[in-house]
Amino acid sequence: MKNDVRATLNLYTPVVYDLPFPRAEYEARHARVKQRMANAGVDATIVTMPRDFSWLTGTRVDFYAAESPQWLIVWAGEPVGIVRHLEATTHRCCSFVDEWVEYPDEGPVNPYDPVHYTVKTLERLGLADKHIGINPRVTPVEEYERLRTLLPKARFVDFRVEQIRVRRSAAELECVRRANNINRATLAETIDAIEPGWSEWDIVMHLCAGHEKRLGEEYFYSATGATVCQVGDHMLHMHVMRTPHERKQKRVARGDGIWIEPGIFVKTYVGCMIRTMWFGAPPQRVREALDATHEAFDRLARVMAPGRAAHEVDAAARDYLTAAGFEMQHRSGYTANERWSDAGILSLTPGNPLILEVGQVFHCPLHVFLPGIGYVGSSEQVVITETGCEILGDQSVCPRRLYVK
Repeated sequence: MKNDVRATLNLYTPVVYDLPFPRAEYEARHARVKQRMANAGVDATIVTMPRDFSWLTGTRVDFYAAESPQWLIVWAGEPVGIVRHLEATTHRCCSFVDEWVEYPDEGPVNPYDPVHYTVKTLERLGLADKHIGINPRVTPVEEYERLRTLLPKARFVDFRVEQIRVRRSAAELECVRRANNINRATLAETIDAIEPGWSEWDIVMHLCAGHEKRLGEEYFYSATGATVCQVGDHMLHMHVMRTPHERKQKRVARGDGIWIEPGIFVKTYVGCMIRTMWFGAPPQRVREALDATHEAFDRLARVMAPGRAAHEVDAAARDYLTAAGFEMQHRSGYTANERWSDAGILSLTPGNPLILEVGQVFHCPLHVFLPGIGYVGSSEQVVITETGCEILGDQSVCPRRLYVK
């Protein structure tokens, strides 16, 4: 009789996966958060934002598929994760964090309820009557109110890990630089290859193939969503999700413009950029618009530096384009990090008082809307440095200009 091997195996022994970065990187991240907490008089912070959670843990659990809350308590001791029971084993085998508290698929408010288990953990750690940081921008009101009810002696304060996270380390910047240069080379190759008769789908697939060719086994996915490619009158519609069939139907013809905005990810950090093409002689207004947006970017880059307010930097570009008679509808920049956009954290917009700091990475899309034509312009990624800013990537590859074929 054959032995039943199941009896000799521990089915819960986890397979250990490598972290995206060395442990020292995560230790440094936690140290930065704890230092900022100490400066703010915060005894513990409850991390509820998925990007912040991933940044501090290195987890591979796909929040965007499961949508179950993943919370983390950061305090003077070792961090504690509060996660769904279904995914707890996965967190244990692919995370910097060692201690995990599991909540079941049940609860008085919704199927995935971490609040009760977070409260009990804070009580166990002796933090139930302390100053507790929370990000009010992303924490659901219902869960915040329950925390306040269940922890009546705690004092909740506004503390945002995201403002720490957006200052990138050398290891993170290396990922952004690599993604940017891969994207540049792929976009340059695609622009050179496009001919009349190509469909939007052909363009997208060419970009994906170029990204995969350059990343090899590291290739996970290209950013092929709403803005990656818009041909002709499709340039009038920003952020439209078109089906593959619709993209295959839209083909390049003489006289068409093309908006191309691809992106690729290295360890989830995005390299992205916008370029505008034209088949045949472009309208004079298009030429003028591209010249103006390129000048606006140069003006923006000259004032991007640590200590500058976001609204000052935005005004350098926006005021120039407005004076030149163009309509600028977009921010002049936003933090572009994991899975592309962290736009809700720090944007270059009118009236924004937030101060730029070293290590912040911005995607700066300088484009304008032309009635009857659509959106035209270009973009670059920029990192704030000690002395000003650096435009990322090899500027000799796919430089900012209007590409006419």
